[in-house]
Amino acid sequence: MSTSVKQATWAIDPIHSTIRFDAKYLLISTVSGWFREFEGTVVSGQDGFCNSEINLTIYVNALTTGNDERDNHLRSPDFFDAKQYPMIQFRSTTVSMQEKNIAVTGILTVKGVEHPFSFTANFLGMCADPMGNTKAGFDMDTVLNRKDFNITWNQLFDKNGLLLSDEVKVHCDLQLLKLS
Repeated sequence: MSTSVKQATWAIDPIHSTIRFDAKYLLISTVSGWFREFEGTVVSGQDGFCNSEINLTIYVNALTTGNDERDNHLRSPDFFDAKQYPMIQFRSTTVSMQEKNIAVTGILTVKGVEHPFSFTANFLGMCADPMGNTKAGFDMDTVLNRKDFNITWNQLFDKNGLLLSDEVKVHCDLQLLKLS
């Protein structure tokens, strides 16, 4: 007799989710940007998010920092090269629960470069929204080195200073909508 494991499929609710990145400019202040368009799914067991399969796609052309000139530069070959690499993608390889946190390991692909990527997401809870849909909330903070993804453009200023940090902080607030 075989037993089947029931799975739940969740979609990222883009209206109630944000993906932000922060980098140091002149190495003294922070410039923030957001990706306004992204989509993703999580396939989980009915008993929680352990052993889930996570897939995320972020559309590079939808990045914004609030400055058109800077946004166009970030979309150029100097940075993300949005024409040649229109998407940033993540797919999980392992997902495990650690109390209320979820440890996630996978492959992050930026600008055609695949790189192992691990982070811890905070599970914030689950509830029904006013329309009766089941929602789950997560947030996470991590740090990336942009050079790992062949994003190397920079400039020297003031004889020995760098214009931009190599370290980029990423913050996500994600709300999932249970589809099945």
